[in-house]
Formats: sequence, structure tokens, C-alpha cells
Amino acid sequence: MNRNELMRRVQMLSFVLVDVSLYLDTHPSDRAALGFFNKYNALYQSARQDYEMNYGPLSITGTNDTNCWSWIDEPWPWQKEV
Repeated sequence: MNRNELMRRVQMLSFVLVDVSLYLDTHPSDRAALGFFNKYNALYQSARQDYEMNYGPLSITGTNDTNCWSWIDEPWPWQKEV
């Protein structure tokens, strides 16, 4: 998967999580919805990790360099082309 495809996947999965979390806010006992959330959360975490390993952090929590504060390295995540 190239950079643009991987970014689109991260964005799509993020949208799915927001959408289902809104449903779960009003239906917290819905086991099927919770299972759906957990499944797509795992997919999101995996896609985000893949992106960050290959192209850099998407947010400040994506920095994993323990030797240097790499968050300040350009380009910033919002400056990267999608």
C-alpha cells in the first residue's frame, strides 16, 4: 500500500470509530456494536502504526524515538501531502 492509500485507510478507519462511538454513547450495552468497535479499533491501530513506521508520526503520541525529540522535524503531519 502506498502512502496515500495508507493515509486514506487511517482516515477511513478513524471515521468508522467516531461514528460507532457516537452510537455506543447512547447504546452502551449493545454487544454487537462494541464488538464492531473493537474490531475496527484494532484495524485502525494497525494501519496507524504502519503509517507511522513508514512515514512518520500523525500526532504527538506517534513519536517513538527515545534518543531525540523528532516531533519537531519537518514536514509536520498536516503539511504532508495526502
